[in-house]
Amino acid sequence: MFEFIFQEQNFLYNVAIGVVLGLGLLEGLGLLLGMSLMAAFDNLSPIDLDFELDANTADVTGGGLTQLLGWLCLNRLPLLVWIVLFLTCFAIVGYVTNYTTASIIGYVLPTIIIAPASLFVGLFLTGRIGHRLANVMPQNESSAVSSTSFDGKLAVITSGTAKVGSPTEAKLTDDFKQSHYIMVEPLEQEQTFTRGDEVILVQKTETCWQAVSTK
Repeated sequence: MFEFIFQEQNFLYNVAIGVVLGLGLLEGLGLLLGMSLMAAFDNLSPIDLDFELDANTADVTGGGLTQLLGWLCLNRLPLLVWIVLFLTCFAIVGYVTNYTTASIIGYVLPTIIIAPASLFVGLFLTGRIGHRLANVMPQNESSAVSSTSFDGKLAVITSGTAKVGSPTEAKLTDDFKQSHYIMVEPLEQEQTFTRGDEVILVQKTETCWQAVSTK
């Protein structure tokens, strides 16, 4: 077994597991010193995701960055937890794939073939497992800026067309240069917003922000 684990084709997966173990050690040492590596990762993250999506219904191809990150569950897990989960899934998929191919055809396929497939499947599993894990964890709050303070802020539409009842994605940069991706719809029935439009946030509903155009 050890001979298989340390084969050259498993190098990337060994590195991934090594990083997971290293992060776990650093987190443990940090807690002993009264610090949290998990909190540090969240504070260093440049993006706050102020939305919640169902991984089964998110349209990755048509919904932009918000839907993609929501599908990956980055909006519901602490960043460090997500990284550990992804690296673990990536490594397990790689090990299992290499072991299976070696058992069936007698040798391990080149890394250039297996690694991309392991990456894709690892991301898929991370999203699926992440949503289940998030249901039993406290909600992730990675930003020091509350989204309730966005009233009157300027945002830029990043994808799609927004109509009343049909919001789309917008990007807001706060006073600390931190980016927030939110869902926006027009406040007035006759208005529509398209990609590149600048809007001013007026009020928050249960599902999105209502805004008015700067034009």
